[in-house]
Amino acid sequence: MSKIMNSLILCLILCSTVIYSGCISNQTEEKKVTELTDIDQHIITKVSVRNGMSGDLSTTNDRVKIEKLISQLDRYSLEEKGNQEPMFGYRYSIKFYSGSSKISNIVIVDSKIMQVDEVYYDVINSPLDLVTIDKLVDSM
Repeated sequence: MSKIMNSLILCLILCSTVIYSGCISNQTEEKKVTELTDIDQHIITKVSVRNGMSGDLSTTNDRVKIEKLISQLDRYSLEEKGNQEPMFGYRYSIKFYSGSSKISNIVIVDSKIMQVDEVYYDVINSPLDLVTIDKLVDSM
C-alpha cells in the first residue's frame, strides 16, 4: 500500500512540475518603448513625424513636446509579435534624433500594433490613445 501511495505522490509532484513549467514558458515579456529603444539614453533634440494617412511631415525641436510624446508612447506595454511579416500602411512614423544622428524609429501601425526599430509589437494593456497622439502630432 505504501508503494502505491509513494507512486501517487511522485506522480502528483511530476505532473505539478510539468504544468508549472508550461505556465512559466507561456509567460510573455512585456516591455515599454523606452526599454526597447535608446531614446531614454540620449538627449533627444528633434522628432519628425510622418502622417501615413496624409503624407504630411511634422518636425519639432521643442523639448516639452518631445517629452510629452515619449511619455505618451511609454504608457503602453508591448509584446513582440510572433508573426514578423511586413505590414503595409501606418498611422504615424516617428523618428527620434540626437543632434544629426537617428536614435530610433517607431511606427504606429494602428491602435493595437507598433513597430519599434523594425520589430512589430502588440499593444497589450490597452489600445493606443490615437486621439491624444493626433493632438500631440498636430501641435508640432
